[in-house]
Amino acid sequence: MTLIFDTHEPWPHPWAPYLPEGWRIERATLETGDMAVARLPEGVVIERKTASDLAGCLGRDRERFERQLKRGRYLGRMIVVCEGSLPEVIQSARGISPAAVIGSLAAWTSRYSPFVFAGSIRLAADFSFRALSSQVRDIRRQH
Repeated sequence: MTLIFDTHEPWPHPWAPYLPEGWRIERATLETGDMAVARLPEGVVIERKTASDLAGCLGRDRERFERQLKRGRYLGRMIVVCEGSLPEVIQSARGISPAAVIGSLAAWTSRYSPFVFAGSIRLAADFSFRALSSQVRDIRRQH
């Protein structure tokens, strides 16, 4: 399986060491999200966030991030995968109350996309690769 990682993502990608055997990574521009299956760029899309990135999306980058979440509604599915935990996001969101952080995440989840707090880079990568692999299996079963 070949995955597309958006050109705005760091290279070499921090998830590359956790790539399943036989999988490949290519770089390309994705209109929305950071990672998708190469043959299904409009299918499941993963948006990767660190805890501090997501905290920034709750504050200074909120409008840009909400536009991205809205674009994600027109894909097969977008999943926001945070490498950190929810407490780490709350701690990183200096100047924003925990209630506001949780309220925003709850609203975004109900309006746009599920959020997964993996707690580590390795678990975020594993979850994402499994979500993408599941999509491919589901498509194969339909044919």
